[in-house]
Amino acid sequence: MPQQPDTPHELLDSLDRTPVESDYDQELAQFAGEDARKVWNGELTREEFFELYDEQFREEFGDDYVPPEGVTDD
Repeated sequence: MPQQPDTPHELLDSLDRTPVESDYDQELAQFAGEDARKVWNGELTREEFFELYDEQFREEFGDDYVPPEGVTDD
């Protein structure tokens, strides 16, 4: 029986990273996911994250994208 990951980071590292069939940009998802981990680790602010991705998310998801209101690191 395989050993269960002890932490959320170990769980993420253990996941299959094979892209799934999707209409969405898998490369954007990969980079945004990596940067989301940087936010979680305190290496990037939420504000910086959305500065990087807001326009790309708008282009990718169109009307389905609802940006967060007043993104701050409070």
